[in-house]
Amino acid sequence: MVLAAALTAVALTLAACTPAEPAASGPEPLRIATGPEAEARLLSRTMLLLLAERSIPAEVVAFADARSARQAVDLGDAELTVAYSGEEWLTRLGRADPPADPERAFEALERSDRARGLTWLVPTVGRGVEEPPANATFALFVAGPPSVHADLRSLSDLSLRLAERPDLSLCIDTEFGGRPDGLAALLSTYSVRRDRPFLASGPAEAVRRVRAGDCVAGLSHATDGRAWRAGLRPLVDDLRFFPAFVPAPVVRTEVLEAAPALGPALAPLVERLSTGMLGRANAAVAGGGDVGAVAADLAARLRAATGAALAGVTPGA
Repeated sequence: MVLAAALTAVALTLAACTPAEPAASGPEPLRIATGPEAEARLLSRTMLLLLAERSIPAEVVAFADARSARQAVDLGDAELTVAYSGEEWLTRLGRADPPADPERAFEALERSDRARGLTWLVPTVGRGVEEPPANATFALFVAGPPSVHADLRSLSDLSLRLAERPDLSLCIDTEFGGRPDGLAALLSTYSVRRDRPFLASGPAEAVRRVRAGDCVAGLSHATDGRAWRAGLRPLVDDLRFFPAFVPAPVVRTEVLEAAPALGPALAPLVERLSTGMLGRANAAVAGGGDVGAVAADLAARLRAATGAALAGVTPGA
């Protein structure tokens, strides 16, 4: 026993005196903070893949909720995250009036976060479901073909249909239906009678009932994977009633300055992600698809859309 202990001590001494092999060095991976929601995880994984395409090491770090993920970037416990304009307007700016115009929202958020050492990668702003940016705000969905209402494209179209057909119902959750700034304000904006009855339905039930033909349109959020998977389409809010909830990367400014390739790497997401692209990707996840595999497909579509835009052609959805 004494001999064994002595031999062990000698071995440890020799090991301590032997020069260690130099550890492989490389840049620390950027930490992408994400909440647990399926859409947040999907967007985070998509960013990870776009960064990998430019050989920028990164990893996704999960947090309990979106607010904790955002706070991690504030505190330097992560380098970037995806934040939503409307949510940040409510929580970061402490204002209860998120604007429908995403450019106005980002202008105020950029100003506020610049002093905190954070930079927003502001999306390209177009109009329509298939143009960027993706907007996860409220939306009224209608059924696609062969539904008789598949011809509807906008909330103005829907308002005319409701005027022609007073028998048609809307599927709306009770909270939105009862708020003075909810359904009544929406109907007033689109010149529909404010006292119109509705069928009380949460988002999942609204999707089912629209598909079954119980109501002409149902309320959910515009990128709801269940609705897209069911073949429903969100109507364009052409009078911009609903506040914008546009996802965009928020990066620590010092990191962006130290890694100038980061901005161009994420450009496909920032410049090409539309509500339709994100809705269909969410639909794939809602149908049981692996988030990583769906993110890989979304990243490839974004790169293809970027390449097509540079070539001056419009890719298919």
